[in-house]
Amino acid sequence: MKTLPEKYYLAHFHEFLTFVKGTCQHLLCDGDRHFIAEIERLSEDAKCVLIRAMNRKSPFILKTSLDYNEIAHYDIQIQTLLSKGFFSRVTDRHLPSLFEHLTKPQLSECLRVAETAFKISDKKPHLIELATHTVAMSHFVDTSLYQQLIVRETDSQMAYLLFLFFGDISSGLNKFSMRDLGIMRTRKGEQGLTARYDTQEEALSAFDYALALRSLATLPDDQVIDTFSDISTLPLAKGEHAIAKRDRFLLKLGKRVLPNDPDLALTCWQASSAPEAQEKAIREEYKRGNQAQVLAQLNDIIDNPDSEEIALFAEDFLARKFNKKRTSYLTDMLREDNAPLFIDEIYINRVETGVKKYYQQRGSEAYKTENRLWRTLFGLTFWQELFELDETALANEFDRRPRALVQRYFYDRYQQEIERKLALLHNIEAFRFHLTKTASTHYGKSNGIFNWHPKGLEIALTLVKYASADNLISVLRAMTKQFYSYNDGFPDLMIITDHSLRFEEIKAPGDQLRKNQLITIRMLRDAGFNVGIKQVNWHIDPHQAYAVVDIETTGGRAAQHRITEIGIVHVVNGKKVSEWQTLINPQRHIPKHITELTGIDNAMVANAPRFADIADTLQAQLKDCVFVAHNVNFDFGFIKQEYERLNLPFRMPKLCTVKEMRSAYPGLSSYSLANLTAHFDIDMKRHHRALSDAHAAADLLLLVNEYRLQHYKQNRHTAVNE
Repeated sequence: MKTLPEKYYLAHFHEFLTFVKGTCQHLLCDGDRHFIAEIERLSEDAKCVLIRAMNRKSPFILKTSLDYNEIAHYDIQIQTLLSKGFFSRVTDRHLPSLFEHLTKPQLSECLRVAETAFKISDKKPHLIELATHTVAMSHFVDTSLYQQLIVRETDSQMAYLLFLFFGDISSGLNKFSMRDLGIMRTRKGEQGLTARYDTQEEALSAFDYALALRSLATLPDDQVIDTFSDISTLPLAKGEHAIAKRDRFLLKLGKRVLPNDPDLALTCWQASSAPEAQEKAIREEYKRGNQAQVLAQLNDIIDNPDSEEIALFAEDFLARKFNKKRTSYLTDMLREDNAPLFIDEIYINRVETGVKKYYQQRGSEAYKTENRLWRTLFGLTFWQELFELDETALANEFDRRPRALVQRYFYDRYQQEIERKLALLHNIEAFRFHLTKTASTHYGKSNGIFNWHPKGLEIALTLVKYASADNLISVLRAMTKQFYSYNDGFPDLMIITDHSLRFEEIKAPGDQLRKNQLITIRMLRDAGFNVGIKQVNWHIDPHQAYAVVDIETTGGRAAQHRITEIGIVHVVNGKKVSEWQTLINPQRHIPKHITELTGIDNAMVANAPRFADIADTLQAQLKDCVFVAHNVNFDFGFIKQEYERLNLPFRMPKLCTVKEMRSAYPGLSSYSLANLTAHFDIDMKRHHRALSDAHAAADLLLLVNEYRLQHYKQNRHTAVNE
């Protein structure tokens, strides 16, 4: 890991401020300029304290937490910042939000001073609620916390400046540190600086709706209607950014208020141009019996669609509601090929890999592609138009997607250049050279279109080799015109059999075909590609090896707690064939209540191996197995976390006996391990000891597999007969 210089945050702030007061000078209000000037007049040490405080998540800050070695007399700097209004003391206006930022001990002190009854064991949300209703300012000033706390008062001014720099209100100055540490890749040194907005009016309008969206996300349900009951009072949206945010805001507002005020919800959706909002408005009108109005709207959309999403909805809704079509496009597409593939269950959680190997074993070329293939092809084809023809394509190095895509004018602005690139597809060798040259020139550069992959170019060139030039041109042209409609939802696999190319979307049991997938698949088909949807059922191999795992831990969270014991029972061909168990030294104290639960105390694990000592042995115990556990994500998550601490990957197919028992034996009152073993008369020697629990879970697995194998044979017989 790289290290940062002593006052890195000060350098970052100056970099940020240079952009804001220079490149964005025309977007600043008088108040913004005054705020910046006041900061620049501060001494370096005062600036350091202020910027340190700005980087905190909470606006309520303990003064002593700003004591850093590189800052001289931090307490004097705090007094200066208090006198200039950058900080303040806690007052009545801060109390409503203060308690949410305090720790449990701090809340407890406030409640004791207010003489409010509570229990040490009370959960923090309950303590916050008690403090909100019982702790007044007169109480808070009598706490030791009052003298220690200061409040950051720069948030409202900084929010707009950060918005100008990053284009959103969720980003902070920590992104500079992430860049310098190599955690975040940017386009540093590859892009000039340009403002995101042409006018202050556009910038402020977009900022207002960004704040409105955040407010909507944070307000409790009972305050949403009171706050936004009259949408006619919303500010006018000026500019493409603000219009898009307003449409999204109205869509989300409608969703929030629908249960309590359906009329307001309908008004919101009718005022929004977002495809999902238009769809919801039409559904609501139809539900209210306004069929004639809905029919006219549907026909108008079909004749003049704003997007592929709304056009597809209109065609489908018209067919089903007015032309008496019984099934939706989604259902029709899923029914096209109802002969499933039977894939070994070792590929649970990796279904695409299983299907890919299925085809490869039968002599076909198969590639996992999904969105990566088409985004890579799009980015490599139009790199120059996206990033090089317009020096204002990106505002600064932190931008990812070019403005032409974000504001949806890419094809209109660069139509001639785009069509020249598309024409290259009629000369395959010239187009292959263009893709290869672009990839070799720009490999690894952050671009916001696709992630670089070692085989990305190779797979793109394979597509170009086997696909029709006209088909490719049709898809790429559609992406240039409606990138946000066609940048995802692409099929999982590309398969080549006897020089014939097709795509397949893979659906494991329980998977649904999403609307974006339907839209993209239809576009690919319209372009001339062969695209199928392949249903997968799991093949139950009685000879499959299972590792039934149980662990004991020092607590419930993998990130904070450690494993104290692991037990494994191996199951093959319907029998328990071996077992393995070890205690683990967790390298931390085992709490008393955990010892009472498991019987494992600190003395028992003192001389036990550490996880690192048994990591290789454990891998060998799990090799080529399906990982099975009762509530599998708990055991799997802890073991994965232990390997991550060693910088080692951990991936396995997994199976949960809770989930499978619910499916095989529905209707039981409880699916806990103890209750299931009692219900099925399974012997359990010592609950909450790893090997004993692993044996009990293995017995559940045998019940599950007996049920699953029976149903697998029935499904396979039905599929063969059909």
